[in-house]
Amino acid sequence: NLIYNLIMRKIRDIIYTILLILVILLVYRNIDTISEFFTDLLVSNEKVTIKEANNFKRKYNYVNFNYNINYIPYTKDDIINIYFNVLNNGWKEFAFYCPKEYKTCMDDVETVGNDNTLMSNINNYVSPFNSFENIKTTISSTREIKINVTPKYDDEMIKVLDNKVNKIITELNVQELSDREKIEKVHDYILSNTVYDSESDNLDTTSAYGSLILGHAVCSGYSDAMALFLDKFNIPNLKISSANHVWNLVYLDNNWLHLDLTWDDIENNRYRDNYFLITKEKLFSLDTKEHNFDNSFFVEGS
Repeated sequence: NLIYNLIMRKIRDIIYTILLILVILLVYRNIDTISEFFTDLLVSNEKVTIKEANNFKRKYNYVNFNYNINYIPYTKDDIINIYFNVLNNGWKEFAFYCPKEYKTCMDDVETVGNDNTLMSNINNYVSPFNSFENIKTTISSTREIKINVTPKYDDEMIKVLDNKVNKIITELNVQELSDREKIEKVHDYILSNTVYDSESDNLDTTSAYGSLILGHAVCSGYSDAMALFLDKFNIPNLKISSANHVWNLVYLDNNWLHLDLTWDDIENNRYRDNYFLITKEKLFSLDTKEHNFDNSFFVEGS
């Protein structure tokens, strides 16, 4: 009996080992299917959390973007729209999921999220107060996509600038003026109180804080400052950029018109209006190098 039991135990151990090997082989051969099953199980239990937008959300009807989205992407354009809405809503972090049906979703997210030019162009369509200094995309194996935004303006800067803009509007007494006259008043004010400064090491010169508080700015500082006033006046606008320059685009009298405060600034508190609310044709007649923007993306300006 002892010998018999030993033999049977040995046979049982061999069978268990064979079964274990078969299971391992089966799992190995179907690892993708099994992984996909558990990924689907995890994703199916997750829901996208939609928070309220902040006070600086723009509601202009841009041709490039769609506001009415469910944050489930099925195309690369859907992914781009998600990035736009995340920024436009002023969200500092957001998570969404790639659906199983969209086979190249994670690859497309990586392509879009790592395209610095595209991200910068999207940034131009949102309020300066919702624009980013840095934006990071994290992609997990469960098809979860996390977007983390480091804002260009912190809460204290926003408070200071918002108060400053309101104060300037009151001082300029523009309430009864037409939109064109309001823009002209602000154009002249900014140019009278800002010095172009590309030599400073102060990063604030790239922002509206540099223009409106410090009195020193580069082109992005001029354009951010003007954008804050345009939003206060509820005049549709965006920033438009080339490789080395950025300026404003304004919707006025049923036309998108270019407005470049930087190039209207001369020096010593002197300025001109050569680039004040002009058509693309007029813009290109004055300069085709620094204002050579991407017509395929900035369709509003085309």
